[in-house]
Amino acid sequence: MSILDAIKKSVLEGFSAEISVSDILFSLGIAFLAGLFILLIYRITFKGISFNRSFEGTLLMISTISALIVLTISSNLALSLGMVGALSIVRFRTAIKEASDTAFMFWAVAAGITAGAGYFILTILGTLVIGFLTFVSLKLISHTASSYLLIVRTNTDAALGIVAKMFVENGIRNRVSSITENERHFEAIYEIRIGLSHHKLVSALKKIPDVTDVTLVDCRNTPI
Repeated sequence: MSILDAIKKSVLEGFSAEISVSDILFSLGIAFLAGLFILLIYRITFKGISFNRSFEGTLLMISTISALIVLTISSNLALSLGMVGALSIVRFRTAIKEASDTAFMFWAVAAGITAGAGYFILTILGTLVIGFLTFVSLKLISHTASSYLLIVRTNTDAALGIVAKMFVENGIRNRVSSITENERHFEAIYEIRIGLSHHKLVSALKKIPDVTDVTLVDCRNTPI
């Protein structure tokens, strides 16, 4: 046997001519369950501003579709070459609003690929470990500080200066979003990051002279 024949034989042995129905259903089932787990972690840990319901279904579809593609590729050499060529010209132009959404998409793709390749233990353990680490890390970050919109209405400009001074004294990260001035009052909107003591901040701001209204709005818009 020549070297060329040996290479051809080794390559062809990596492809199975037929895939049983039970193998297909089991692979797709594992990929679907992994996608459900990823979707659950996404809902629990989401801390973005705008929650996109359609992205949940997308995660579930990505894991299952990835498994189907890998099953097709592993069954036939000609199909694998043709599918790789077809997928290489696909361009996705949908904007990803949250940076963490990209990681969840890659996670769903990885779960689908490993399930389609038949590495079910790797799919299950990998999904569980990544899910646990993601949950712990994002929960720790969310408990340290959260994003809020703070709307302060005062009768004088000097009161806004006292508000800014209070931010500095308490180490509250903030950014002025807008300031409105008319004949009746001054209104300032701040973007702030604060931990669990947000109720204390509202009470402290209300005690400032000439402050008439204080409104704190949660910017995370997480699903309930």
